[in-house]
Amino acid sequence: MSLDIIDHPNEKLIQNTNFWQLIDQLNQQNNFSEFYGVSFVSSIKFIEKYLLPRFQKITLILGLTDNGKNSISKRIDQLLNKRKDVVQYSYDHPDSQFTHRLLDGSLQLFFTKKELIHTKLYLITNDEKYSAFSGSMNLTEAAVKRNMEQLVWDYGLKNDPLFQCYQDLFKINQDHAVTYINAKKLKGYLNAKDREELQVNILHDTAINLNNNENATEKDVVILPSEEIKKYRDKYSKDQEYKKLSEQEKVTVTQAVTLFGDGGYKRRKLDTIGHDLYTLTQKITHRYKKAKNDEQKIEKEEDLFPRPVMFYNHGQMFQSAKIGDNLPSQVITSDLSEEQLKNALQLFCDIAHEYDTYKDVGEGWQACDFILFLYESPWLWKIRNIYELAGKGKAREDVPIAVALIGQGRTGKSTLGKRLAAKLIGANNFLDSGMFDPKNYALGKRNINMTITDTLSDYMYINGPVSPLMIDDVSPDLTTRNYFEKFIKEITNNRNLTHPLPSFIFTMNRRESSIKSQFSLKPEIIRRLWYLSFESTFSGNEEQREAALTNLFNRANDDLFKYCQVELAKFFANVSTDDAKNIEQDFLYPIKKVLKSALDQFDMYHLIEKYFSDNYDYSLFVGHNDWTMLINQASVTNKDITFIRQNNRLKAQINKKLFIVNCNNNLNTFV
Repeated sequence: MSLDIIDHPNEKLIQNTNFWQLIDQLNQQNNFSEFYGVSFVSSIKFIEKYLLPRFQKITLILGLTDNGKNSISKRIDQLLNKRKDVVQYSYDHPDSQFTHRLLDGSLQLFFTKKELIHTKLYLITNDEKYSAFSGSMNLTEAAVKRNMEQLVWDYGLKNDPLFQCYQDLFKINQDHAVTYINAKKLKGYLNAKDREELQVNILHDTAINLNNNENATEKDVVILPSEEIKKYRDKYSKDQEYKKLSEQEKVTVTQAVTLFGDGGYKRRKLDTIGHDLYTLTQKITHRYKKAKNDEQKIEKEEDLFPRPVMFYNHGQMFQSAKIGDNLPSQVITSDLSEEQLKNALQLFCDIAHEYDTYKDVGEGWQACDFILFLYESPWLWKIRNIYELAGKGKAREDVPIAVALIGQGRTGKSTLGKRLAAKLIGANNFLDSGMFDPKNYALGKRNINMTITDTLSDYMYINGPVSPLMIDDVSPDLTTRNYFEKFIKEITNNRNLTHPLPSFIFTMNRRESSIKSQFSLKPEIIRRLWYLSFESTFSGNEEQREAALTNLFNRANDDLFKYCQVELAKFFANVSTDDAKNIEQDFLYPIKKVLKSALDQFDMYHLIEKYFSDNYDYSLFVGHNDWTMLINQASVTNKDITFIRQNNRLKAQINKKLFIVNCNNNLNTFV
């Protein structure tokens, strides 16, 4: 360690100085009681070890960490997460000097809110005298013990003009700082009933005080320029860039996406932002630890259940963090303005049209029906009861308890059923089938299909939750397993009137050449598990398609979902005889009625009307859709399809590249 101090008044260089020994000598001689510091970085342990025992009053300003082009990542991390760590230390150590001093106000922490400071200034005073140190040294163990550092030391009386200069310099830094934590705020935080509620509250408070307006004058508002946020979001929205990031960097990227829109501007609706930020942080951290640490195994199925979870109770829909959490549940509400509702409805229409206009064969029908199922899924148990009482010709089994998006690869199934679906219901709870691999379980499992079935069974029999459990890339042959058929029949055949019950959602990749791509077409399965086929690939300019899909994904939110839950609660509170008859004809009638009424307010129903006329029927499309797709994709000029006369019969020769199958010849011949 080498700390050289210039004794300015005496024009003397003091080499290899022990900083704290010098401070102790000055305290013995002058009884300095107050410490004012500006440091690029420091830590709780450092403050507890070196500052608290030496000074009765401490005011410390810490700087935003600079990381060059990634400074936004570092700033978001420190503002949201490092602040959370500081408060949690006090929560976990209520009897520590650090906590006591914060609570009695003798320790005040500030944080630079805009500029990336490099100031290092330490001012110690008593009633009459002062000593001031400025230079390169931060308040860290490395700085005082290992680094080569230098400080300039001034001292004298507090009525000296130079002391006023140091005071002014400290005030300039304080004017550019935000309250990191104070006694009043900390006292409120420490009343949290558990660590989860604590973190949610801190994240919420911090997020509310973030701002894009560089002219904002409020004391505790933190400025994050929109142009910097936009560049940061745009860069890491690319999967290849995101994959390079560490766990914490992924957390901050996702936090930025949650807080700020496409243009880098702070989102308006932040009612549940603390909860949202906490949930995504836990999810990313859990995934990262599981991927990095073989000991992080799944011990119980509850770890895979949706979070947040919705549940039904006494005619109302509630939302909580996850099953087993102690956070208070909240009734789902919706207070959309006319503009917000119109935007949400436009998003709904745009998603359906995306799957209609950008495909070789339009599949907007399927996309629309999937979203309708998604929005109505928390109320399907009510519809099953209506079917049960409908008399002959109808049974509760006619209301599907699940939906499966099936088809070839690269047809948009996961984009719709995973990325968009999670955002559209605000759950972020889509699982990948690979998570069900036996090696991921602490106690082991028999096989992936069996494990998926067991997990679904465990979730379906929990009383209350109605959030759909969603699993991506399920092997289609799951539906052919006897144990899956037994499970799905058992859960739907119970002759007692159903209680609140969740649903589940699959995406399935079908490969014609694979035996595992076979799925059950038994009537008893099809009526309970609704197949939506996605076979056609996207067409047109690839960049335009990607831009359109990215736009949809960035706009996606749960505004319309919450609106529909509120309106469906009103609908099912008083189902008329006519409504019941309409429901018997179409199990999606309730959600169609709610959305039609909303669309009519803005004269938008015509945009989506054709998809509301009937429900998608896989049995009608299982062959027809494939051939329509092939013909639409065929290039006559390149002779993908040619016709020849053979034995007085006209036959078509079709190029094998139109099929996603393995074959030995270039041409397949069909009558």
